[in-house]
Amino acid sequence: MKRVKVAEGVELELLDFGGQGPALVFLSGLGNTGHVFDTFAPEFTAAHHVYAVTRRGFGSSSWPEQGYDTATLGEDVVRVLEGLGIAKASFVGHSAAGPELTWVATHHPERVEKVVYLDVKTNGDLLAELLTVLPMPPPSEPAPEDVASRAALAAAVASDVGGAFPAHEIDETNEFDPKTGHYLRDRKWPHAEERVMKGFSKVDFAAVTAAVLFLYVDQPRFGRPEDLPGFSQMDLPVQEKLRNLRARALQRDAEMLSVMSMPNWKGIKLEHARHYVWLTNHDEVLREMKTFLETF
Repeated sequence: MKRVKVAEGVELELLDFGGQGPALVFLSGLGNTGHVFDTFAPEFTAAHHVYAVTRRGFGSSSWPEQGYDTATLGEDVVRVLEGLGIAKASFVGHSAAGPELTWVATHHPERVEKVVYLDVKTNGDLLAELLTVLPMPPPSEPAPEDVASRAALAAAVASDVGGAFPAHEIDETNEFDPKTGHYLRDRKWPHAEERVMKGFSKVDFAAVTAAVLFLYVDQPRFGRPEDLPGFSQMDLPVQEKLRNLRARALQRDAEMLSVMSMPNWKGIKLEHARHYVWLTNHDEVLREMKTFLETF
């Protein structure tokens, strides 16, 4: 583990898993750190020098109050490459890493060899727009038995996502009472997740010129507005805005199917998978990624 300066007063945690070959960089989803790949990333060290990055605002990276928009987060990734002296790398991005990784691939194509998307957000800009209409939902309160200890929290997370998080990921994303072991709080800048979501900008997946492996879970991205609590009491313009956003989200999903038919793209829908696809469909994801990275 080391830290790389990406801006004045901002350093990112970098995990260096070692390995032989060209650079392969893992980018985590929102709320996670690079440690979420602690047990998966090392499986690629036979053919790559493997790294993982923790974005600003989370875990052991700096927690500045600014810089959570897609472009700045993308530039952070480029600065990490510069700090390591790496001219070009392949990237693996999960969930909210989709927009920033696509920003890098379209604004700095000379830096990107190949791209692996792991069930990434393709409509982050629409989510950002949604948050101009509706407030951020309050965080759900965990059941008392799920936060009674570190082990209880780890078990609850594993049940929720479909597989166990690496030990360091639990420690890097949560704080526990040193005497009782009871969960205290998330380990992040309190406004980081909201700032990232509100900072999502539209990115052009079709403009990515690198070879792409797009692994995704077939699940709705935007639910029906009518199912939102209090929808019937909302002003009519707000209701119409929400319906419009959902229609555009469905159109975006259709557009992504077209993008996946491009010659440099390989799209695979993972059956019986959940969002953390390398946990729920480990063998399939590992096989598809290795084949893609070695031959596509």
